[in-house]
Amino acid sequence: MSRIEIGESAKDLIYLVSCAANSEKPDPQRCAAMDTEAVLKAAKLQMLSVAAACALEQAVALSPSWQNAKGSAVRRQILYEAARAEVLRELEKNGIWYLPLKGCVIKSLYPRPMMREMADNDVLCDAEKMAEIRDIMLRLGYTCESYEKDNHDVYEKNGLSFELHRSLFISLSSSVFTSYYGMVKDRLVRDEDKQYGYHMTDEDFYIHLISHMYKHYSHAGVGLRALLDVYIYNREKGSSLDRAYLETELKKLSLDGFERDMRPLAEKVFTLQPLSDEEQGELAYFIDSNCFGLSDTYFAHRLRNDDSRKAKAGYLFRRIFPDSDYLELYCPVVYRHRILYPFMVVYRAGKGLFTRPGKLFREFKRVRNFRSEDFRGDHHTK
Repeated sequence: MSRIEIGESAKDLIYLVSCAANSEKPDPQRCAAMDTEAVLKAAKLQMLSVAAACALEQAVALSPSWQNAKGSAVRRQILYEAARAEVLRELEKNGIWYLPLKGCVIKSLYPRPMMREMADNDVLCDAEKMAEIRDIMLRLGYTCESYEKDNHDVYEKNGLSFELHRSLFISLSSSVFTSYYGMVKDRLVRDEDKQYGYHMTDEDFYIHLISHMYKHYSHAGVGLRALLDVYIYNREKGSSLDRAYLETELKKLSLDGFERDMRPLAEKVFTLQPLSDEEQGELAYFIDSNCFGLSDTYFAHRLRNDDSRKAKAGYLFRRIFPDSDYLELYCPVVYRHRILYPFMVVYRAGKGLFTRPGKLFREFKRVRNFRSEDFRGDHHTK
């Protein structure tokens, strides 16, 4: 494949994050020559502002915009810590088992925990007690933004968001993942100082880290922060991980090849080693995806990077007439009583046209205008 060039602001961001991740002082001359405002813009899109700022401030004085970005992110992390502690105390008090997930766990492995920014608090909870959990969250002053509409319920208060999961994956993501994690409670280890708090083994945490990363990677793309998590985790835990167990379990999820690609890529990127043309393309995909993916990437994956009229018509048909997996998750009554299916189709279409016509039009326009040659990550749609 031809070599894909990475923009200067992205290169500078990776350099700063690499310095922060490895506790190295950046070159003052290089930092002085940076377009720091462009780097800050890139850092915000990747949720890496704090990590980059921690490195940059060792070489040059932070501008007000950098100070504000770092201060705001750090304050947010402090508030999240306090909020999570309060929620977990309530779950413990009420005898509801729980498992903190992702960022709120891996942050402890970073040189400074505040470097690992989070957009929300993710916690897996007892699926049989979600109604009781809702009462607890409402009592704590949170508003329920979503309930029983996904594999997690969403609660918000003062700009802070909690995603309380009843399961780790949904069938629409991958039936293999939902099957593998169907009895996840059996794999968990109880915290020594808690009666209802649990954690994963180091190996199982890493498997979930890779699984969650792949879910986003194959859906709408995923950003540099996910790649940084892989680097940090392997640096801190890699020598003690049971690689034979990892290989066996990742094969069950068809993720063994993905992990073998991502681990050395993360190592090379954040130790500033030269990349092959293929690795350069992979890195560009992470950069272009921003932190949580892009809608154009989503359409490319859903269309299997096929811009034919047949593929586009098939996509639109599935959006209007959802399949059984969608019904089972989002419309369980219709799933059980298929006679209601025509009414559901008409209701969804009417509701969409009246409540969010602009969004539907933009989606139609993006699908209609999609061209596979414009999609940089075509090898990620397989």
